[in-house]
Amino acid sequence: MVDLAEKAKDPQSAENEDVVESSPSGRREMRRNLPGTQASQMWRWSSRPLAEYAGPLAISEYIQDMIREDASDIERIYELPSVDTDTLVWQYEHLRQFVIEFNLLLVALGGKCTPETCPKMTASNEWQYLCAAHRKPQECTAIDYMTHTIDGSTALLTTAKPFASRLQVPASSAKYFQSMARRLYRIFAHVYYHHRQTFDDFEAETRLCARFSHFVIRFKLMSPSMLLVPQEAYEVKP
Repeated sequence: MVDLAEKAKDPQSAENEDVVESSPSGRREMRRNLPGTQASQMWRWSSRPLAEYAGPLAISEYIQDMIREDASDIERIYELPSVDTDTLVWQYEHLRQFVIEFNLLLVALGGKCTPETCPKMTASNEWQYLCAAHRKPQECTAIDYMTHTIDGSTALLTTAKPFASRLQVPASSAKYFQSMARRLYRIFAHVYYHHRQTFDDFEAETRLCARFSHFVIRFKLMSPSMLLVPQEAYEVKP
């Protein structure tokens, strides 16, 4: 995640004491970013067991805390936290989080992927993709394809008919996960083959491709043969 704040008061100051909570260890932890918090001090709390989160955003907050704590701890991030966790809700919340982070990848591409540099959505010289955001799939520039794909995924994941609740996902709505995963993954393929430095820099910071690749294989949303980015490009070294 990108820290968007600039300068602020010291998060350890007495002015912030009213926004701390007691942790299981007895220590008091800040669990809110006050206006003006320094970027380096944002989200400086540790993750907790899922049972200690509350409300409809509990799983979302739990996922975000784990990623901020250690984005390279992939097994932990995608392992179901308990036998009671709904697998479809777990996948749904992770897809929502991925879409947020794909937006950040587009920001990192700013000025590098343009209609002039990438007039078609391709991955190397072997693959070209048509944009499904239109009534009839058609060619789009790469930046438009990626924007349309992220916007379409956002719209679908926040549509009330298939996803009326953050607490339950109907089995019939899970059919959208595979096609969404395939289209989002193509963004990695394009960035890797055509904007390699951006891919390497962003991946070193976020582990997004490593996490997404693990996620789609773990939950059978894509087959290994569909992963076009070589594993060594994103593999998390022990």
